[in-house]
Amino acid sequence: MKKNLVFTSAGDVTEFYKLWFDEHRNYDIYIYYYGNDNSNKYIEYCDYYKKEKGSKFQNFYKLWNDNEQKFIRDYERILIIDDDIIMSTDDINILFEYSEYYNLWILQPSFDNINDNCIISHPITEKNNYYIFRYTNFIEVNTMLFSNYAIKKCMEIYDPILVGFGIDWLFLWYLGKDKKKYAIIDSISCVNPKNKNTDKREIEKLQSNETRLYNWNYIRKKYNIDLWEHKNYSGIRLKNM
Repeated sequence: MKKNLVFTSAGDVTEFYKLWFDEHRNYDIYIYYYGNDNSNKYIEYCDYYKKEKGSKFQNFYKLWNDNEQKFIRDYERILIIDDDIIMSTDDINILFEYSEYYNLWILQPSFDNINDNCIISHPITEKNNYYIFRYTNFIEVNTMLFSNYAIKKCMEIYDPILVGFGIDWLFLWYLGKDKKKYAIIDSISCVNPKNKNTDKREIEKLQSNETRLYNWNYIRKKYNIDLWEHKNYSGIRLKNM
């Protein structure tokens, strides 16, 4: 058992298994497979595997609360990531190293839109060529790397009615958004591809946009969460800039 874990909820329209699985990885891999293949698809690539319908945080929440899987709570750091994110094993290794060295609660890679094929949902997450990394008050839900402390706290507040919308806001609000414990890593970037190669996004098969927004607004009102302006605090700039 390694000290780090990568968790994803994987379907059939993905090629993550070609990217994240080099033998020199410094992390274990746990896959929840929600697709329709009757074989144990992807099982040969990972350390742990289960067939289960659901989004990545819904499935991780099930795993976290499974009494037979309590070893999951012993990992020092956990990356919970969409299965279509384009990023290499080397880059994931370095993300874990950043998290440990700088004692961060949650970090993410930046998003690189150099070929105009990357979804940028929040401008603050786009790669900044002047920085190695930036402290921030927002981390996007699709590539969140947690410390052990942070994931334990976030599983206290997470409600599995949430799929996508609002999870990132909820977690940073609960942990305390103004602390310098969150970072966007500009020296490590990834791609969230625009071309999903499917007629309907996988997340919309789980919940419609309307339902996801309704559920997030319900949680916002329940905890009286006000949204905040995204901002960077400081960071480490490239020496030649």
